[in-house]
Amino acid sequence: MSINLNNLITNDTNIIEIYLLSPLNSINKDGIINIYINNLILNKIKKNFKLARETTLVYFNRNNLSYVYDLSNDNQYVFLRKLENTIENNNLFAIAFNEMKMQSHSFACTNDINNRCSYKISEIKINNRISIIIKNNNLFIHYKHNKDVDIEKTNEIINSIIKKINSII
Repeated sequence: MSINLNNLITNDTNIIEIYLLSPLNSINKDGIINIYINNLILNKIKKNFKLARETTLVYFNRNNLSYVYDLSNDNQYVFLRKLENTIENNNLFAIAFNEMKMQSHSFACTNDINNRCSYKISEIKINNRISIIIKNNNLFIHYKHNKDVDIEKTNEIINSIIKKINSII
């Protein structure tokens, strides 16, 4: 099981998330992908990689903006994500985004929030562009893309992570 980022990247892609699906997970008849991974598997992954940080993030969504507040250090930012591409490949589901950071004041103080949710995040940093993220009971590889990156080397790193995680599962 591997992925080729060249099939996913568009001209505006700057964020890629690769979700690793448990062999038990599947796509239901409505096309909904179950990405829940149980705690036993997640704990094995945490033991096999060096955990960089754990934090809790609170997301507020309004229209197409997301305001994120980090409870551990009062960091806050606003972003807008535009879906660029998706690929489903065996037990992988990859999503390419154009994520645009916005000014904090662009998310106005209001009572008409569409959604508020809180996530416990565990981050395993591979390098300055690639991390393994455990967000509640979801597992994904987060890659910050840039046009100047050696895509072949990045493919190699990501596929080696996928291979190692699959050997743990």
